[in-house]
Amino acid sequence: ERKGHFISGKFDPLQQATPLSAIDAAFDEYTNSVIQQGPQTTLEIKKTIIDAINTDIGVLTEVFPCLCKIIGKPTTAPVKIGPMAAQNRFRFL
Repeated sequence: ERKGHFISGKFDPLQQATPLSAIDAAFDEYTNSVIQQGPQTTLEIKKTIIDAINTDIGVLTEVFPCLCKIIGKPTTAPVKIGPMAAQNRFRFL
C-alpha cells in the first residue's frame, strides 16, 4: 500500500525573485507538521525519503533546506553540473 501526502503552498508576488518559493513554503509546512507528530513519525518519514531519493538527497536539501529538519544535513554535497543538466536532474527527482 502506498501512502501520500498532499502539500500546498501559496505563490507570494513579493517572493517571485526566489525560485520555487511556493514549493519551499509547502515543504516547510510539511516538515513542521511531521516534526509535531513526534520522533517515531519523523524517523519513518526520514527513512521513506532517504529510501526513495537515496544518493540525490543533497539535491533536494540544497533547494529545500527545510527538509534537513527531517533527514538531517546530507553527508555529501551534490555534484556540481551545468544549469541544463541540473534542471534535468531536478526534474528526474
